[in-house]
Amino acid sequence: MSHRTDVNMRPGDRLKTSRPIRSKKTGTLLPREGTFVRAVESLGRKLILVNFGTAGDEYLFPEEILAERV
Repeated sequence: MSHRTDVNMRPGDRLKTSRPIRSKKTGTLLPREGTFVRAVESLGRKLILVNFGTAGDEYLFPEEILAERV
């Protein structure tokens, strides 16, 4: 696995977080595995929208995710 500093993933690709991450919405720890939804740029920063199933969607920075090799 490698750090994702360049985002060339497709919707539905599986990924893992590089470390435990707390949800900005609920304050609970997110699962370590999720699904790539899309990449966006906001204020000059890349953000990755990740679906964590029942935990919902969260925006993460590219350095916070790892691509899962399938």
